[in-house]
Amino acid sequence: MFRLISNHPANRGRRVRAFAGMALWQGYKHLVGKAFNLKVYGDMRFRAYPDSTQVGRFIYFGGLPDYEAMTFMKRYLRPGDGFIDGGANEGIFTLLAAQLVSPQGEVHAFEAHPVYVARLRENVEGNGLRCVSVHDAAVGEDPGTLPFVLRGTGSRIQTAQDVGETHSAQVVRLDEVLPDRSWAMGKLDIEGAEHCALRGAEKLMCRAEPAVWFLELVDPFLARFGSSVAEVRQWMGDRGYDLMQYEPELNRFIPALRDHGTDVFAVSRARAAEIEARLRDAALA
Repeated sequence: MFRLISNHPANRGRRVRAFAGMALWQGYKHLVGKAFNLKVYGDMRFRAYPDSTQVGRFIYFGGLPDYEAMTFMKRYLRPGDGFIDGGANEGIFTLLAAQLVSPQGEVHAFEAHPVYVARLRENVEGNGLRCVSVHDAAVGEDPGTLPFVLRGTGSRIQTAQDVGETHSAQVVRLDEVLPDRSWAMGKLDIEGAEHCALRGAEKLMCRAEPAVWFLELVDPFLARFGSSVAEVRQWMGDRGYDLMQYEPELNRFIPALRDHGTDVFAVSRARAAEIEARLRDAALA
């Protein structure tokens, strides 16, 4: 954790403050242990529960836990845009997206873990975000009900190697539940079921919707559901998307290396000029 905090790009010039924040948060949650409102993204409030892993990410990483993705969002998203948040957890992406696209825009947040659904709703309602629709469901390829295994920081569809407490959760296809509109960006962080969710959004993607996906692609996680980073890359490529990495310092995309996993962007070739124009405009602003 010390290395992550020290090397995080949002902590340049503020490492001492970041480490002090870590110490204060660790002390507070063990000694006081009461929920409070944490100020995030300037003027928004995030309900900070002592058992939440998301609070520490805000405090440790300069208020931008996923620096590349969130820096891109701040430069790319515009009022009126549509944003899809698959695996929303307590809402760290949902809140930022809502701030950037509202009031004319639309954010659809999907979460299957009952505790995090409640916290997600609390954060959305506490900030008066009328542009956000919270879906008490997971996203996947086949609609229905599946057992989800509960985990410390979230939940996932139960697979053969999973043991522990489970609950039944609704699974929906993005193609079937999203309104008919343009979508600027989608994010999927669903513990290896990303390819399943993408197959459930194939009609959208054939229309180059959304223009950009932000994906967590990890081979061991994807393997639980019979896929891999290489298979996702090929499948996305066949549907007009390239896997890319975003360089915040240069404000540009570069091709993701063949063996690059974890966090990647999938960028629509058909809408690449639109995306680049927005980034140029942001650089000039």
